[in-house]
Amino acid sequence: MAGARKGGRSSADAAEFNRLVQEAKDRHNLSDIISRHTKLKKRGPRELVGLCPFHQERSPSFEVNDGKGTYHCWGCGEAGDAITFLVKKERLTFIQTVEQLLGDFFPTISDEERVKRKADDEKAMAARITIARDIWSRSVPAAGTPAEIYARSRGITIPLPETVRFVMTPRWRNDETGEVGRDYPAMACALQDVHGAIVGVQCVFLAAGGRRKYERVREDGTKAKAKLSFGMIVGSAFRLGPPSDHVILCEGPEDGLTLWQEMPDRSIWVACGTAMLPRVALPSSINYVSLAGDNNDAGRAAVEAAVAAYMGQGLPTTSFYPDPEFKDWNDQLRGVRV
Repeated sequence: MAGARKGGRSSADAAEFNRLVQEAKDRHNLSDIISRHTKLKKRGPRELVGLCPFHQERSPSFEVNDGKGTYHCWGCGEAGDAITFLVKKERLTFIQTVEQLLGDFFPTISDEERVKRKADDEKAMAARITIARDIWSRSVPAAGTPAEIYARSRGITIPLPETVRFVMTPRWRNDETGEVGRDYPAMACALQDVHGAIVGVQCVFLAAGGRRKYERVREDGTKAKAKLSFGMIVGSAFRLGPPSDHVILCEGPEDGLTLWQEMPDRSIWVACGTAMLPRVALPSSINYVSLAGDNNDAGRAAVEAAVAAYMGQGLPTTSFYPDPEFKDWNDQLRGVRV
């Protein structure tokens, strides 16, 4: 696997690296990797559930989706894919993890099953992108809406870009029956792929006219997520600024808007959450990456994985964090201490 090179990387280098990473993950069921650390039970054709391997719990809240290759704990919030899991749980580096997945450490999926899954996944992805584009098509400019009120409540005073809008949209959909929930207000952030096409939307659902994020505690005591992403999440980014020689990556839209407000001459791009920070697909025009991390264990682990990922593509990569008394960049802007 290629290391960092002076002068950046070519598009061919980046494409080959991304191909190897994807191949490494496609060779295995995520459940086969995670089941070494916790017992999983089936809850659907390719979905499983078990006790979270990252925190102590009595009722299973840890979900694994072999179809998507992702996991999520509704109790502690840990989420990611095979690479994220091995980096966090087994303390491997990004490169070591990819090498293990390309080797014989775990059971592999047959070529026939892999071809079938690829076709199924492509069909499912096309459907998810269609939903995301429908959400975006129904959105309106943020000015004067709860989306702007929310941004101002988070200390964002600059005019909001065209990639931030307001929408009323359901929080959930049933892919099998087509049933959808009722509409909720949300700040919608456009997610663009490596070519700049809108392929997804991250919605920050709102309450109290935009003065705070959506909040709901489920019957089992877990909190419903205020942020939900629709469409193609892996590889896409919420872009604040055009592709440039140097891009700064961070985790959430509030942090992205904060950094863009403080550094208006820089391109700030936002991944959809911690697990996606190492997985943004970057145009070949980008030759340098800075990672603006969160001040917690998950944030620092994500930055560590992202440094390895982008360095592996031949991109010089640095990282920086808020002052120690603040969890993230938006908290630092607002003076909200840990």
